[in-house]
Amino acid sequence: MLQDRKNIMLGTAGHVDHGKTALVKVLTGCNTDTLAAEQQRGLTIELGFAPCRMYDERIVGIVDVPGHVGFIRNMVAGAQGIDVVILVVAADDGVMPQTREHLDILTLMGVSHGLTALTKTDVVDAELCAMASRDVREFVAGTFLADAPICGVSNITGEGFPEFLAAMNEAVDACEPRQVDGLFRLWVERSFTIRGFGTVVSGIPSSGRISVGDELRIAHSGRPARVRGVEVYGRQSQTGMAGECVAINLADIDSDDVPRGCLVSDSDVYEPVSMVEADLKLLPTGRKAMKDYSEVHLHVGTAEVMANVAMLQGGPISPGENRIVQFRMKSPLALAPGERFVVRAPGPAGINTTLGGGRILDTSNQRLRRNRPWTLEKLSAIRDALDSPRRWIAIHLKQAGGAINAESLARLARMPAALVNDALESLTADGSARRMSGGKFVCSELIDQAAGEIAEALDRFHQENPTRAGITRADLAERIDAGAGVFEPAVEELLADGRVAQADAVLALPGTGTHLSDDDSDLCGRIEELLLKAALAPPLPGDIAAELGVSDAKLAEMTALLADRGRAVQLDRKVILHCDTIEAAKSVVLDLFAKAPIFTTMEFRDALGASRKVAVPLLDHLDSLKFTVRTANRRKPGAEARKLLAGG
Repeated sequence: MLQDRKNIMLGTAGHVDHGKTALVKVLTGCNTDTLAAEQQRGLTIELGFAPCRMYDERIVGIVDVPGHVGFIRNMVAGAQGIDVVILVVAADDGVMPQTREHLDILTLMGVSHGLTALTKTDVVDAELCAMASRDVREFVAGTFLADAPICGVSNITGEGFPEFLAAMNEAVDACEPRQVDGLFRLWVERSFTIRGFGTVVSGIPSSGRISVGDELRIAHSGRPARVRGVEVYGRQSQTGMAGECVAINLADIDSDDVPRGCLVSDSDVYEPVSMVEADLKLLPTGRKAMKDYSEVHLHVGTAEVMANVAMLQGGPISPGENRIVQFRMKSPLALAPGERFVVRAPGPAGINTTLGGGRILDTSNQRLRRNRPWTLEKLSAIRDALDSPRRWIAIHLKQAGGAINAESLARLARMPAALVNDALESLTADGSARRMSGGKFVCSELIDQAAGEIAEALDRFHQENPTRAGITRADLAERIDAGAGVFEPAVEELLADGRVAQADAVLALPGTGTHLSDDDSDLCGRIEELLLKAALAPPLPGDIAAELGVSDAKLAEMTALLADRGRAVQLDRKVILHCDTIEAAKSVVLDLFAKAPIFTTMEFRDALGASRKVAVPLLDHLDSLKFTVRTANRRKPGAEARKLLAGG
């Protein structure tokens, strides 16, 4: 069982027949060309994996990639797991086409550590070896290997290996282990069946860790699969981590259900989509610009699909430029923001067919239109936050649009709960987020935006209704494009700052309010007196207007004023009740709940001693106040009623 290991992956890269596989055999003692076709043809076709022991006895993995132009797709599948590369260049050949293409692919995949092995030094003299070394140094200038060692070695005689091993160990030491606190994701490289064990999938996890007994999910089908066993570099282990060559024995699943290129994860947040947004950069060595809707081979993980590149930003992309694009794929993939990809030209494999690459930004799965400022602003913010958990959570907290708990936010952001909680603590500490009741959080920027909209809406209301005292919270909320989780804290902030005042049942801007004439003030008093006297048998609004000798419009205006003052409520177009009558009705509701946990509309009507035309809208009003909760034609206690029943 492997115990002392560092979860990073070494990888070879370089032109065919430059000695990559032979170098791996010297380093590990393993021949990674295990296929009969590989041994017959003398070239690597599929990825080969082996454990490599460092000077401090720690084990790291090494992946040997094919160098032949016809198997570049397999090389890309291996490159997605490489942390430290050994660029292999034969001293008798020098830099060749696949040397260039492999280095381009590694750069696009984000590799930043490595060294160069100048092989076959035993077949050239010292002068040619020195010349080849200078050519390599010139070739890697301006890349992540610009300052990396170039070590001459012979896989036959062992010449140069002490210096090479020292440089390789130094490169491994400089590379930080893969983070394993993310969600587990494995792009399947191989899937097969072992008699007596069942289905086994293997590959290099891109994030997270897995343990025996865990449950995984096959992304493209949604089927669950239990982890029966784990091997790392061919040895049994209780866990497998990102950056290691892992083989997982899955229970209750057929190997045909987990083919190469599919995603296996420990979460159900990864759904296959056909449209994703990405930051695409073309190689500066390209020959021509990429036009809108160009067809490409899209390589992500071990998957390869055909896709069209829809430009979301600007026109054609020139070599060396990067743009925000949308990939519209012919086959769906379960992708994740931050994932690196490579795009290659369609058609027969040939030299310099790699066009560019970049990172996935979002998985909208809907056609987006080009040059939309809000779309580009959102995707640019995502691009800038990909490597910062705190900024990533801040973006998704804002996108939530309201109050959200940490668990739901973790699912939205596709991050483990521990990382989400750490980010939320940081965001609340500096005021970027606010902790609400019920363990929920709100983006402070959303509250500030809502506060500004509320102030503007109140100003418009006062201009349109100069005689009104203010507007109820419910009516104001309908004028604001903000959820309750944002609206309520925004109102409380405005009240605390004195920018909004509360008078009776309404909100208003300070210094505004009703300026009633003596006649209107007298009319309000007469309406209130009539409603008090009528109690649960109010006349129709038209009859009230006729009795008081005013127009229907004037009655509606005065009724709204009484509502602002918390003195009357118009339940519907036919029923107006005094607020004292509504309070008395609440007592009737409490008496009913004291006898039974639920009552019907008919039981309420009878207990109230009112007609159905009054009882029904009155119950609807109590529902809106959360005093009662409706289930079909029955009512249960709402929050306020439960509090009163409990003696609160």
